[in-house]
Amino acid sequence: MASRVSALESKPPSSSTHSTLNYHASDSSSSPQKHFLKLDVPRFDGADPLGWIFKISQFFDYHETPPEERITVASFYLDGAALAWFQWMYRNGQILSWTQFLQALETRFAPSAFDHPKGKLFKLQQTSTVADYLSEFEALSNRIDGLPPSFLLSCFIFGLKTEV
Repeated sequence: MASRVSALESKPPSSSTHSTLNYHASDSSSSPQKHFLKLDVPRFDGADPLGWIFKISQFFDYHETPPEERITVASFYLDGAALAWFQWMYRNGQILSWTQFLQALETRFAPSAFDHPKGKLFKLQQTSTVADYLSEFEALSNRIDGLPPSFLLSCFIFGLKTEV
């Protein structure tokens, strides 16, 4: 297991919450080579659980990490409230599979089922800068499947301040 963790990492985990990509060109081509791509494992402290689930899942899929090793590896990258939650769940036998871990993490840290992203998106109004409004709009729309792009564009435009 220790060798598997070492193989996944290019350097010790940083306190950064973003991934770093390093490309090394081969002698015959300047295009990126998958086996030379180095990625940092994203850290999780309880903020943006759906984003972290997406990133860690992409990371493990890219490295073809077996499901039975994912919980252990992921636990090294939990901090703060997320680490305390994991320790309690793990010690009490509440996490037995990767899928169960992801579901439990989402239940604990993601917005509740009673938090309706569609309703919030439909009512979203720009109150400060366009950049802040765009960030809120993107965060909500990423939680909704099946809305056509033309509808999303209409929602976005309708929520802008009238002077914009």
